[in-house]
Amino acid sequence: MVKKKKIEKKSGRTVFIATAVALIIGIFIFWAARLGSNRWEVPDYLVGRWISSAPDYQDKYLEINNVSLIFATGPGTVAGYFITDITSIAKGKEIAFTFECKDVQGIAYQFFLNYQPDNGGTLFFKNQPQNKWKKEPS
Repeated sequence: MVKKKKIEKKSGRTVFIATAVALIIGIFIFWAARLGSNRWEVPDYLVGRWISSAPDYQDKYLEINNVSLIFATGPGTVAGYFITDITSIAKGKEIAFTFECKDVQGIAYQFFLNYQPDNGGTLFFKNQPQNKWKKEPS
């Protein structure tokens, strides 16, 4: 006859393991929530179609939405870039934006735009400060 050994449950150990598992799950949820909160967002004041009064840009526009930048480079010609990240730095009243983007082939681009909130807001490309862009009324 084989004697069966009685297994004793150690309640202290079970409570410890349950607490450790709950703590790990809690840390994971906190980490995932923080990761999601760092996701970039296009500021509402940038969303829309931007036009320039500069003679060379009369038939061109820049459209910014929540996922892409669209450049109309001439009649019927547009180039679109999907936004992958946005960073901004405030310089007094001006805000400098860096848009990290990819085109449809997956090639990475950076666009440097400065926003000035005065007079309804204007944009200009860092390398073209003389060409101001105003948001078209909705």
